[in-house]
Amino acid sequence: YEIDSIDKKIEEISFGLGIHLLGMNTDVSNLSGGQRTKLLLAKLLLSEPDILLLDEPTNYLDYAHIQWLKDYLLNYKNSFILISHDTDFLNDIVNVIYHLEHKQLTRYVGNYQQFTESYELRKHQLHNAYERQQEEIQKLETYIQKNKARASTTKQAKSREKRLMKMERMHKPIEVPTPRYIFTLSERPTSVIVETKKLMVGYTKPLLSPLTVKIKRGEKVAIKGHNGIGKSTMLKTIIGEIAPLGGDISFGHNVKPAYFSQEWNTSSAMTPLEFIWSLNEGMTQKEIRLALARAGIRNDHMFQSLHSLSGGEQTKVRLAQLMLEKSNWLILDEPTNHLDVQAKSALSDALRKYEGTVLIVSHEPDFYADWCTQIWDLDKYCN
Repeated sequence: YEIDSIDKKIEEISFGLGIHLLGMNTDVSNLSGGQRTKLLLAKLLLSEPDILLLDEPTNYLDYAHIQWLKDYLLNYKNSFILISHDTDFLNDIVNVIYHLEHKQLTRYVGNYQQFTESYELRKHQLHNAYERQQEEIQKLETYIQKNKARASTTKQAKSREKRLMKMERMHKPIEVPTPRYIFTLSERPTSVIVETKKLMVGYTKPLLSPLTVKIKRGEKVAIKGHNGIGKSTMLKTIIGEIAPLGGDISFGHNVKPAYFSQEWNTSSAMTPLEFIWSLNEGMTQKEIRLALARAGIRNDHMFQSLHSLSGGEQTKVRLAQLMLEKSNWLILDEPTNHLDVQAKSALSDALRKYEGTVLIVSHEPDFYADWCTQIWDLDKYCN
């Protein structure tokens, strides 16, 4: 690129991904993990490689930035390969899907909707083929057992035996376990969960206008707003992780919050089993394994170190712990990041059925639209 062209490209991508809101002269060491991820994505897009390799690129992006990235990739002159659990995003931009399941990679032509239709059809066909082969094997084995000892039918029995030995046996189709998230109330709180009056949220200066809000028992509140506006900072202020710059926060009686943070950078060598056990020493190993299985953790992953698990598996471990915590108010910061489609659907269903109170930050309206009772748009409070 020429210098003018480079400057224009930098401006286009920084505005498209919302990086300009971080301050172009901000020290990178002061950025959060999510903000650094966006910066690395911008750097990658600027290089315009022959093949873009993108691993969950929509994580940490809000709706407007996802739309920008979608348009960028649709007009990208070269190829790209991406991993994503954002089905709407996939549906609009891909024309080939490689599905990895049970250590096998299968190619499907089309977008995500076409993939799901083809995948369900193929799964049905494989199941029927396996059942037919099992019936054939049963018939052959029964015939051989009955006729091998008879002189008149020994030849036919041996022929069928050879046929059975040469048969390439199909493996029984394995169903992927679906998570079963269930959140229960530890005790009933008072009618008002939390109330703020002219709350000032920020670190050295307020990020938002003074907030005066109230959440009542049983309400399910979704927080939205452009990336970097202060959604996570607001949650951390409410739970007391960050001191407010001004204003008041009051909680009702018997309110017991449980917090799911957006970032969880663990280098722990502990296994999921050991991690959950360390936080719930009164439980038996069988109970802990059951809790992890409910969260969608497979048996082999229970004995791997946490740092070796994928982002999605780590999230499931954290959700397993969240189900075990004694609480009546769930505070969730982007809990769907890294989650696969089935786990995301199961979590949404669990939060819909939950009898307690929910305060959630999410960039996926489809995830919370059918169960949240009110939406706070922080763009209205932006300074």
